[in-house]
Amino acid sequence: MSAPHLPADLPRPPRAVAVLPLDVDLGQVGGHRLLLRSLEVWDGWADLRFARTDEGAPRPLPRRVPPAGAWTVTADGASLEVLDAVGRGDREFSNGEVRLRPAPSPGARVHVAVELLTGSPPLEGEFVLPRSDAGAGGS
Repeated sequence: MSAPHLPADLPRPPRAVAVLPLDVDLGQVGGHRLLLRSLEVWDGWADLRFARTDEGAPRPLPRRVPPAGAWTVTADGASLEVLDAVGRGDREFSNGEVRLRPAPSPGARVHVAVELLTGSPPLEGEFVLPRSDAGAGGS
C-alpha cells in the first residue's frame, strides 16, 4: 500500500499556477554540484525542481537525492514546510523535486540550503521570485 502523493489538507483538484525558471547554481561540495532548475507553483504548495551532477567526485554520494530532512527553505525569512523530496538518478546525474508549503508569494526572497554530504557545510543560495507569472506557463 502506498501513501497519498498529496497531503489530505491540500486543495483538490490540484490547480497549476505557474512554472518559474530559476537556473540557480548552489555550488558544489565533494565534487557534486547542485542546481535549482525551476519552481512549479500550485494552489497550496510548490515543487522546487533540482539537478545534481558529479563533477569528478572522488566517491559517490550515500544518497543520489537529498532527503526531505536535508533541505531548509525560507521565503522572506519564514520557514516553508518541506513535505517531501523525491527523484532518481545514478552516479553522474540525479534530479528531482522538493515539495514545499505554502508556495512562496510573487516577489518573495527565497533562501535554500541543502546538505549533500553529512558533516560538510550545506550548499546555499537565494533568489527572488518575479512579481508576475505572466508568460510563465500558468493557467
